[in-house]
Amino acid sequence: MIIDCHCHFDRMQNPQSFLYENELRGNYIIGMTNTPRHFQTSFPYVKSCRFIRLALGFHPQAIEEIYSQLSLFKELISNTSYIGEVGLDFNKYFINSKSIQLESFDYICACLSGQKKIISIHSRMAEREVINILEKYNISSPIFHWYTGPLGLIPRIIELGGYFSINEAMTLSENGRKIISHIPLNRLLTESDAPYNKKNNIISALNNLNIDSKVIYSNFKTLMNTIR
Repeated sequence: MIIDCHCHFDRMQNPQSFLYENELRGNYIIGMTNTPRHFQTSFPYVKSCRFIRLALGFHPQAIEEIYSQLSLFKELISNTSYIGEVGLDFNKYFINSKSIQLESFDYICACLSGQKKIISIHSRMAEREVINILEKYNISSPIFHWYTGPLGLIPRIIELGGYFSINEAMTLSENGRKIISHIPLNRLLTESDAPYNKKNNIISALNNLNIDSKVIYSNFKTLMNTIR
């Protein structure tokens, strides 16, 4: 059994085959979407799934193209307990949209405040700003996907009840392993970030860290209890 808290199966070559195979194996999968319309298109295919869930997303890298879908995002929130991929990205390629990213993420968190949701967070080069907004709206138990930020911010994320989804690529880099070493074991989850991340073997990631998959399953169960 595999726990994949962050992948994009709607972007895969054969999503229906992926769903069938993972349902058969009993793998727990949370599929991200990049836009509300992507969520609308894909949701009918997962409604009957036992182990696979679809998250409602608003990807910061696409913010200028999808800004007009903010109201649709709000309309669709009640359809799922899973949100993602959402957040901020202040990398040099996306910094020009910083103001609209901040406005949109603030709006999204305002909509989610007080609701029981599992939220997968994108925070590249904007970790402090993401945390500030999560704290502002008392968003608890966020999952920080592929965290690459300052080690000093990890305690603030822990205080939010936060988790960190890690992947094989992280375990193969010096910086990734350093970050993982500062995360409490009971706050680790696994992800593939497929198909975008090519080093996405979850079993290999756990083997590289010498972590038992039972630990991840226990953490996942604890997280799932927050939305029940």
